Amino acid sequence: MRIRLSARRLAFIYALSAASVALGCEQLPAGQTLWIRLSSPISTYSAKVGDPVHAVLTQDVVCGSDVLLPMGSSVEGVVKSKRKVGWGIRYERAALELEFQQVSLRSGRTVPMTARVEEVEDARENVKNGVIHGVMSTDTFEGRINSRLIHLPTWNPYSDLGLIVYKATIPIFPEPEIYYPSGTDMRLKTTTSTTAAATGEKLANEPYSAAAALLDTWVQQVPYRTTTLQSGDADLVNLIFVGSQQQVETAFGQAGWRTSDPVGKRSVMKNLYALLNNNGYAQQPMKTFLVEGKPQDMSWQKGLNSYGRRDHLRVWQWTPEGANEPVWISASTHDTGAVLSVKYKGFVHHISPDIDGEREKVIRDLNFSGCVKSISYMPRPGVQTMTQNAVGDLIRTDGSVAVVELQECHPVAPEVPASASTSSFRPGNHAFRYLRKQILTFRNDIWRANIIYGAYDLGRMAITAMRHQSEPAVNATIRKCSR
Repeated sequence: MRIRLSARRLAFIYALSAASVALGCEQLPAGQTLWIRLSSPISTYSAKVGDPVHAVLTQDVVCGSDVLLPMGSSVEGVVKSKRKVGWGIRYERAALELEFQQVSLRSGRTVPMTARVEEVEDARENVKNGVIHGVMSTDTFEGRINSRLIHLPTWNPYSDLGLIVYKATIPIFPEPEIYYPSGTDMRLKTTTSTTAAATGEKLANEPYSAAAALLDTWVQQVPYRTTTLQSGDADLVNLIFVGSQQQVETAFGQAGWRTSDPVGKRSVMKNLYALLNNNGYAQQPMKTFLVEGKPQDMSWQKGLNSYGRRDHLRVWQWTPEGANEPVWISASTHDTGAVLSVKYKGFVHHISPDIDGEREKVIRDLNFSGCVKSISYMPRPGVQTMTQNAVGDLIRTDGSVAVVELQECHPVAPEVPASASTSSFRPGNHAFRYLRKQILTFRNDIWRANIIYGAYDLGRMAITAMRHQSEPAVNATIRKCSR
């Protein structure tokens, strides 16, 4: 039987506004969050205004204990507008606006609604006012080098030998069109109130089957933090998985998560290519962290098309005192960007401060895959609710650890075969892409390779550097809160 998540703990989707309560849960208010997963691919290269968009809900929408929109329900929308880069003569960036108009329940009932995209999870594209804005192909190392070297004292910047060698050696140019395969997760927000009477289903809140006292004893034994190889404080432990190793591996595999490649020449080259191409690396190597001196037993991650953004966690086998079988403890975080750090002698990923949100992301994915039997949230009073990780990024948490009991997986909705995910994306032949590259590069040099834009760029970098100088104030806040 499918067990849904705790209404008390998953407040960001379960708690409706005061207006909703006043109406007796008969309406979803404007601003309600919906998590969906595309069940068909979409691209600015081939999409037309009015084309249908198909997705499924990946999380129940409830009011109190009543389920209003159950996960697995079909969500239908259309392409409201789109802007294609094409040859690059008129536009440098692609744009895509989707409007979702109804939810089709498994009972056959249809719930009309109006919702727009607020976030494409782990995407390199940004969303503003419901419009997905594509990346600029010249916003790469090669594009920046073009803009910088054009100021060298030569009559023709393209005659510079170093630039010619670089462009010939690394002819990498990111695809500017927007493309999302089936399986892409999106966060929607309703723009108008929606009538959605309860379906008759009730939100189940079945805790882990172990005795409460025994579970509490286990949780209090769990190490609070992971450490780096240099014994520095790293991530906070915020998840416990109860089940066999096979169940853990199957659950994450069913949820679309990937393991990490070992560090080596091949992974280094893949990392470099992903960085230069401004794209994702599905199995990026992950640094070794320790729990009580032991390195992780598993590493799992999930991304889309961004090198810097991904969901990831490390898992350790751990045996509580008095337990007959081991459990699996985990520290999960969400990467939001990657930078080349001189201090740390390599690329450093920065994380979102909200690790509780990442904890819920993991649970949402496993629950949608039908691999979760029960969930319990256990408080740990000794955990700092505000701290920092090994590279100084802020961490905020409620201090609780989620105990997730696994079961044999029974997916809520059928997955679209991987072969269908890429069939509609045809970016053009080599000749077209080469000519588009030259046009976009020329546009970039005309608009940005000048002293005015150079001054703006320098000012932007200075402001970014000044923001990083605010870290001492963050440290002071942490010290004050930890007293």
